[in-house]
Amino acid sequence: MYTKRRVVGSIAALFLLLSGSFALADSPKNITTPDRHSVEAKGKIHLYRVQAEGMKMGEGKEQVDAELFITLDSDPKMVYTLELKGSSPAANKVMADTLRDAYVNKLPVTIYHQMAIKTDNNLKILMVQLNGDK
Repeated sequence: MYTKRRVVGSIAALFLLLSGSFALADSPKNITTPDRHSVEAKGKIHLYRVQAEGMKMGEGKEQVDAELFITLDSDPKMVYTLELKGSSPAANKVMADTLRDAYVNKLPVTIYHQMAIKTDNNLKILMVQLNGDK
């Protein structure tokens, strides 16, 4: 009986430990708000850069392994990134195409991202939306 309780207790503790990491991937409550852990950035695309898979940009803790880099006119020093590798989700290609259309047509965008833990100014794009106003 003691062993059974110990196993159940260990499983419960492991579940609680892991459930904290899953909470970061919650879904938005509706279409007008991001998930609770995303940060919003708005502006027109100032720089749109696509590079070959496997190339990296930056040095040290600022090094990023991504294929798409953009900056917004609202904060041109902040770089937003998106992976376009063969193994990347199909949604990444759609977001890249949406960002390109916004850049070419000078449309304002709203980008949702999570603050990167190991970098100061390279942020991974999670969601993109085009805004109705020019």
